[in-house]
This record gives sequence, structure tokens and C-alpha cells, in this order.
Amino acid sequence: MNHFLYFLALQLFSYYCSAQTFTYQSDGQTLTSNQSFYKQNVAKKSAVNDYIGVYQTYISGIRGHQCPMYPSCSNYGLKVFRETSFVNAFLLTSDRLLRCGHDQNYYALTLSNSGFKYIDYPDYDPVPESLYYTKNGYSFAFTNLAAPDSTLKLVKKLINNAYYHEALLEIHRIENQYDTPSYELIINKIICLKATNDYEKAIFEYETKVPESLKKEPELVYQIALIQDKLHNNEQAIQLISRTLQQADSSPTKPKLLNLQALLYTKQKNWDLALQSYRELSAFQNYTALSNLAIQLIIKANNQKKKNPLVAGALSIIPGAGYWYTGHKQTAVTSFLINGLLGFATYSNIKKENYGMTALTGVFNLSFYLGNMTGAAKSAKRYNEQQTQQLINKLEFNSHL
Repeated sequence: MNHFLYFLALQLFSYYCSAQTFTYQSDGQTLTSNQSFYKQNVAKKSAVNDYIGVYQTYISGIRGHQCPMYPSCSNYGLKVFRETSFVNAFLLTSDRLLRCGHDQNYYALTLSNSGFKYIDYPDYDPVPESLYYTKNGYSFAFTNLAAPDSTLKLVKKLINNAYYHEALLEIHRIENQYDTPSYELIINKIICLKATNDYEKAIFEYETKVPESLKKEPELVYQIALIQDKLHNNEQAIQLISRTLQQADSSPTKPKLLNLQALLYTKQKNWDLALQSYRELSAFQNYTALSNLAIQLIIKANNQKKKNPLVAGALSIIPGAGYWYTGHKQTAVTSFLINGLLGFATYSNIKKENYGMTALTGVFNLSFYLGNMTGAAKSAKRYNEQQTQQLINKLEFNSHL
């Protein structure tokens, strides 16, 4: 609450200052704020930037509390005021302040220098993929049971102990000794590149250096499809798997390919094809339990009702009701209290005939009221996306890819 009050005070002051006439230089000419609407907007945004900067420099550091969101509320405010219209930025910032630190289960995590934060970017700006926190994964060496390569004992040991860079050095040494790399060497090199996040390099190796006779090998295709998944090239991965499955009836890798294909379909929200792949996978004894569980999860998720953004916005005529409808209950309580306090402050100032403060509190009452409505509609979308992502996370966890 203290975080909110400090920031609200600065917004009140910034709005008051932004309403004044500004004089500034542009291309050698002195301009006043009433010369164009555009210049008025620039002046207002400049004032907001200045006073949020005051908050960040002189207040934020001494409060002993860091914003749990990423970007922080002040940086979020700077971003939206810089990138959108003044009115839209006002509503976005109001909504963010209502949501700050609440209902954390609806937000993904990122790991910053000061610990874990909850990612919350404005809805018009996609979140950079690099921000998402992912747990450490481990890769294991591949052994070609049909024709094991005896020169790769050290490479496999290094991979299985997570020394991927060292394994790559040993692979390069072996490559220099032999003109034709073995199938086993190629796959383990791809595994190392995947483990070190050199995804593009792994794809380049596959496309340019792997002999055509080996490119359709199921295990190699599986590794490349995993990398395409990491790069979010789901369609390319699905096409690659589909072509390989047509010729992989007797391959022990077939169930792994089906398992990955089903998961890729879920990421595309193509539920029918995902169910079809899981049903085909259930024919393999070791994958029966996994596929049956996945089928149950998908059917259950599809039977759940989605939250309607229009309903959420309409319910927000009563502040907080829309947030409550979408499951953001802590935010709902905050919205009800803040809007109630601002409404009471506006009413009190009217009774006292303090029209200056009435205008200020009235503007912010309207801002947080409208922010509560637009924010609740967006929270419905966030709820639906979170339900889908939870399903994908469960399927991915159970798949043991």
C-alpha cells in the first residue's frame, strides 16, 4: 500500500505539472504547449518522466522494499507513457498499480539481479523470450546400439556429467582425425549444441554438414525437432516429424517422435491432432500411462469454461468485481478499496468546496475506475492464457522430453 501511495502522489503532482504551459526549444524555435496537441502530449510525457524519475532516485531506494514485478511499476509507467498515448498510458499504469504484487500465480517468473520477479509487460509489447526463467535441464549421450563408436567413450562421459563444452572440444578433435564422422558422433554433437543453447548452430550443422543419407534417421530428426521446439519453430518441427514417422514404423524412436509431436500440437492449441497423436502413442506399452493421462488433461481443460473479457469489463462497473470474476481476488479487493478511497476523497473535497483538489482526485478516481474496467477485461485473457499454459506445462513435465 505504501508503494501505491508514494507512486500515486507523484502521479498527482506530475499531472498537475503537465497541465501547465511549458516552454521548450525545438529546432532552434521557442514553442509553447498550446501551439499543438502533439507538443502538449510531449510536455505531459516529459513531466511524467521527470517525476517518476524523482520517485526512482529519491524515494524508491530508501523505502527498503522492491517492486515484485518486472518491469517495476515506475519503469512500467515510464515505458507506457513513452510508447503510447497519454490517456492509454494513464489507464495502463493505474491497472498495473492495482495489480502490483497480487495474484502472482498468473505471471511467469524471471530471475533478476535482485531475485525472482513476476513478468508483466504491457499487452501491446511481447515479452522477450530471454526473460522467462527456465530450470536447468540435463542432456545425456546417445549410443548407437547397432554400431557403437568406440572413440566416443570420453565424449559420452563428459556429456553425461554435463561438461558439454569440453565434450564439444573432444568431438572437434575426433572430427579432425576422421574424414567421415560416425552417426553417433553427429548426434552427440547436436546434443551438445542443444545443451549449450547453440540452437542455430545445431540447425546449421544438420542442414549443411550431415550427409543426406543420415538426415532422415529418426533419432537425429528427434534431436533436431527438439531444437526447433526451443526456437518456437513448431510448424517446422511438426513437418519434420510427420515425414519421418511415415518411414519409422519399426524404429524404437517412433514413440518419442509421437510424444513430441503431440506436445507440439498442444502448443499450437490444435487439440484434435494432439489427442490423435496421444491415442496413437498409447499403443506403445511404456507410453500407455503417459498418453492416457495427457488425454484426460486435454479433455478436462477443454471442458473448462473460458472467462469472457466483455463480462469482466461489464462487472467492473462495481470496482473489483471484474477482477474477482477472473480469479484475481487480491487485485479485486485492492481495486475496490482504492476506488472507494478516491471516490470518498473526491466527495469530501466537493463538500468542502475545495475544487482544485476535487479536480485532481476526480481525475485519478476516473483513471483508476476506467483502469479497473480495462484491466479486468485483460485479466480475463490472462486467466485463459494461464489455464492453457498450465496444461502445456503439465504435459511437457509428464513427457520427460
